[in-house]
Amino acid sequence: MPDPNAAPRAQEIEEIYRDLIRGLGHERVDDDNVFELIRRAEADGRHVLAQELREWQSPCNPDAPSAIAPAPGSNRENRRR
Repeated sequence: MPDPNAAPRAQEIEEIYRDLIRGLGHERVDDDNVFELIRRAEADGRHVLAQELREWQSPCNPDAPSAIAPAPGSNRENRRR
């Protein structure tokens, strides 16, 4: 059975995406729509926007596990002070 919320949801994603292209609407990005927005940006060839959305999705807590590899030579815990 088709999801009755699919059409309004697709419309909302498209509205947010169009705002993001214009540099607006960042406050409307959330955990529920970020993956769809990334897919939409990649499909449209907007790789920078897709990367920005991936960065938005990344955890901000420095103690949280991250899927992003550290930069080469990065060793904050054991560097000389």
